[in-house]
Amino acid sequence: MNIKEHYSFMARLYFHQSILFTVVFTVIILPNVKKADFFLSNMAGLAVFLSMVYFVLRFLYFSYKGSAVSMILSNGLMAENNETLLLIPSHNANCLMEAYSSDGIRQLSILIVKGRERRAHLKYYELGKRGRLVKINEHGIGTTAYMHIDHGGITFITAKKKLPVIINTRGGKSLSFIVGPDHFEVKKPYSDRVLMKNGRTVMTIKRGLMPIKWQQYFSPNTPLLKMDSGLSKHERSLCLCLLTLF
Repeated sequence: MNIKEHYSFMARLYFHQSILFTVVFTVIILPNVKKADFFLSNMAGLAVFLSMVYFVLRFLYFSYKGSAVSMILSNGLMAENNETLLLIPSHNANCLMEAYSSDGIRQLSILIVKGRERRAHLKYYELGKRGRLVKINEHGIGTTAYMHIDHGGITFITAKKKLPVIINTRGGKSLSFIVGPDHFEVKKPYSDRVLMKNGRTVMTIKRGLMPIKWQQYFSPNTPLLKMDSGLSKHERSLCLCLLTLF
């Protein structure tokens, strides 16, 4: 999936919603302005009208963004490096995080596992029947790891091993974990996230640091995910999971 498809989906969604509210405003609200209670009918009409305008503006916004990123894909504009990704809100309710490279390709996602897939994996990894299960998908690789969260604790799972994730300390703006021999700490300065491994910063999520040449295609306030290039595939998956816990 690429970001153009995401923007196209959102544009269609808001287009359908704008049509719905336009029909409601035209067919129901306007004919009853004089018949119903003046105050209530006008308040309802105002609410529907403002919603209609909002959905139209969102439709135009995502249509414009879809056209802009089409230029990226057609011109072959590639990311400056593979360790800097853009976090774009997903239309999938089960998605905790989606990250795209600046060429518009979705590079990774963190998804809540539900239904038959969840039951099968809980049984396979002997995790019981309760708790939330999330998985990390990477472009070109597939599922790289799982994390199971319940009242009994947190477990990080790869194809070869299961590691307990122990919450060490908890503060208002920080949360630390012990995973195997390593110590991790997630800090939350303002709206950003900083993840440290054994005292060294390995992953950050920050706003307002958009490269200038990206700003013509993406909002300058789009969160940027930066990862240490020395992280292995499983370390990267673990760090992403830890970021979602805080």
